[in-house]
Amino acid sequence: MTTFPLPLFPANLPAPASERWWLEHKTQIFQSPLSGQEQRVALNAARWRAEVSFPYLKAEEARTLQAFCARLQGAQKSFRYAPAHIRAARWSNNLPQVADPQQDATNGIDANLVASSKLTLDLTESLSDHNIRPGDAFSLVSELGECSLHIVTTSLRSATDVQFATIDIAPPLRFAPPLDSQVELDNPQACMRLLDDRQARLQWRPGNIVDAFTLQLIEVL
Repeated sequence: MTTFPLPLFPANLPAPASERWWLEHKTQIFQSPLSGQEQRVALNAARWRAEVSFPYLKAEEARTLQAFCARLQGAQKSFRYAPAHIRAARWSNNLPQVADPQQDATNGIDANLVASSKLTLDLTESLSDHNIRPGDAFSLVSELGECSLHIVTTSLRSATDVQFATIDIAPPLRFAPPLDSQVELDNPQACMRLLDDRQARLQWRPGNIVDAFTLQLIEVL
């Protein structure tokens, strides 16, 4: 597995009681006051949002989380987070590799530019040996160590003689993935930050435990 420079959310905390994940899209809707017709413009800025709920934390676990949030300096710094609900996808015995180093991305910021919602892969074997399904999650890593979380959005056709495949993904690419780099299937991760500086507020209860709470996260673009 590729080594990332960003810190990983503490793995020694209890598993979340629940997680809510969604892609937050930015769509501008203009409606004619005369005809009532709508014009919709999708801005290229979809990003992951998450609400991660914990039932309670023991004293040592709470101190671990407090120390981690202190390192993040509130919402200032980013970290890697692996969604608990995402199962490890098993596409084949061999991990596909990025086949086209020119696949472009615009970091989803500029509405005048369009980031690619497709990813071309060298499957290293025929397509029929793969089981790529809609909803499968994977992450990519840039040459700078950035990571981005994506899901497959459409099914692939079956064929026995096809080694290269282009898959539809969401959200769009955040960066141009390096040639021959592998997709991460076992432990997909997203580059996230705390939504704001107030997320690290913990409520202590008698018995030296922390009451149930929810962390709000947002993807870093």
